[in-house]
Amino acid sequence: MARLEHARALGYCARGMRRWFEGRSHTWSEFVEQGVPADWLRATGDAMAIRVAEQAEKERTL
Repeated sequence: MARLEHARALGYCARGMRRWFEGRSHTWSEFVEQGVPADWLRATGDAMAIRVAEQAEKERTL
């Protein structure tokens, strides 16, 4: 699961991330409270979302 802490580690701002979640199948609240699947982030095709997924997977293997 990818969470806010993974995006923060990349220097992403909350305002931009919150806007990015608008109209998507997972919500900002879900991301903050429990995380979203890294595979879902990858499937969006968004380069920044893919980086968050990679960060989450990298930390999971440590």
